Amino acid sequence: MKIERYKCFSLTKKGMFEPEEFIKARLERVDSITKFLKLIKLEDLDLYISNLKDMFNEIVGNYNFDTEAFNWRLIRKDFELLQNFPNLEKLIFLYICKTLRLPGSYASVQGEIELSFIDWFKALRRIPYYLVRTLADTYGKEKGIEIYKQIVPYYLKELKSKNENEKPEDPKSVKILDMNKKQTEAWCECGMADFALCIFDDYKVVYRFDSCLTHEVLKEFNDPDIAYLSSCYLSDHLEYNIGKIIRLRRVQTLHHAKFCDELYWNNYVHPDTEQPSLEFTKNIGKDLEE
Repeated sequence: MKIERYKCFSLTKKGMFEPEEFIKARLERVDSITKFLKLIKLEDLDLYISNLKDMFNEIVGNYNFDTEAFNWRLIRKDFELLQNFPNLEKLIFLYICKTLRLPGSYASVQGEIELSFIDWFKALRRIPYYLVRTLADTYGKEKGIEIYKQIVPYYLKELKSKNENEKPEDPKSVKILDMNKKQTEAWCECGMADFALCIFDDYKVVYRFDSCLTHEVLKEFNDPDIAYLSSCYLSDHLEYNIGKIIRLRRVQTLHHAKFCDELYWNNYVHPDTEQPSLEFTKNIGKDLEE
């Protein structure tokens, strides 16, 4: 068993980003949620779209950005519904540009640009928040949450269909350590979190997150239930782990508690492994603190 601790949380780190790809991915999320709402509640789609436009219109205000600075043929390539609502599409586009604080002179032909990670996380996490918040505002919180939970399995299946990877002949050969190294490096590069971890063996590791940019950019809404549903709930849903070699399980997140516990394990080596107690996870790395 090995313990590691990282203090990487930062609100000032910057990195290189491709805004066009980011815009495309964020708008695809909106397209997916709205098309699955249409599947479930066709009669309410126009009302939901109208409420969503009202929300983003209030946030965007008088801000503007040149839409011609981007390749919309590429951005819209995989849309199924959003192109039918151009006003909503433009508002969310403007919200992204405003939140990322793109220079007014930027155009997609310039490629990557240096941006703040905290602004990137705001656009990444707040758009889903507004999508779920608008469901709650449209139907009432309880029913809105129920409808979103009906949408999530469709959305997760769609994500899986787009990201299917070839499985190795021997699933037991897939170790946690390579994934662990890549994750910790990526999290520290963007200043995502202060965290500690316990590596039980090559196939099982548990993390404790004491801070996280996902929680940071959503906590000001003082709306932990919707914040959780729009972010961490996706990977807590049963559908998320189906068919995966490396699985994820949590008991709690920072949205509702003082720390988040994340267990990753190879399910072929440790079938349905037991979650470490919250007391155990709470104390990981405490002896390494100064």
